[in-house]
Amino acid sequence: MPLLDLGAAIAIGLSYFTLISLTGLGGLFSERSGIVNIGLEGMLIVGTVMGAWASLEWGPIAGLLMGMTAGAVFSLVHALATVTFRVDHIVSGVVINIVAFGLARFLSQIFFGSTQSDRLPALDKIDIPGLASLPLGLGRAFQRMSWITILAFLITIPALFVLNRTRFGLRLRSAGENPAATLTLGVRVAPLRYAGVVISGALAGFAGAFLAIEVNQLFQEGQTQGLGFIALAALILGNWQPLRLMAGALIFGFAQAIPLRLNDAPVISLLPEQFIRMIPYIVTIIAIAGFVGRVSPPAAAGKAYEGGGRI
Repeated sequence: MPLLDLGAAIAIGLSYFTLISLTGLGGLFSERSGIVNIGLEGMLIVGTVMGAWASLEWGPIAGLLMGMTAGAVFSLVHALATVTFRVDHIVSGVVINIVAFGLARFLSQIFFGSTQSDRLPALDKIDIPGLASLPLGLGRAFQRMSWITILAFLITIPALFVLNRTRFGLRLRSAGENPAATLTLGVRVAPLRYAGVVISGALAGFAGAFLAIEVNQLFQEGQTQGLGFIALAALILGNWQPLRLMAGALIFGFAQAIPLRLNDAPVISLLPEQFIRMIPYIVTIIAIAGFVGRVSPPAAAGKAYEGGGRI
């Protein structure tokens, strides 16, 4: 396999890392507050269609902001159901995903006249000094890189600070570990859980807009292809810790590049095409199966709290 193709594969892997890491980080804030959010896939979907529409109307930056806003607003449905009405978190998340698919099809017909948009305007690109000049084609991975990918790496630092060093972060974590103790300290649980879910929706919607604008450069029905669930897998693999989540997102991101750029590599090329396309999902299953017994989710995640329904 030419090294030039390896450089292109790394570039694709970094793009999918960006999607998985941002979405998984959103899920981390939600689950740290005690709300399991399997509706990340639906929030991604809403971000793709709304981000694509706004990008065509006002440019790619507006598209990213619109995707983030749409994801945050849509996530309020999940927050209302799980926090206020104490609906089962899994049931609510499944409904979110189903509704998002139908909503995206409806909106795409209004915005684009079909289930696919025109080509979207691109974001500005940057070259990474030093890395962009790597020999043997490897530098291609760091040429014309989206600044959103750099943001996906850097955002882990403020996320760690917020969760571990700020009053909001510590209270958010306490709401996910022991909401009754949180309430005895005079801190209301419901606003914290609403905040966690809205942050998850905003980051997932932002990632969805990035998928449409930067990765695919158009909106197309079904383009998320389960990335929201892979982000959840990265979150579990990372044991609900930002740095470990980033490592899991890198693994799953590069797994996504295999059927896209490495399908003619030695050994891989011997597999049937259908099996090559399954590789990212097989990697996800193996990773989760190997670590599922070693992770410790927030103690109150997924559990309704009777005293936490009022804002």
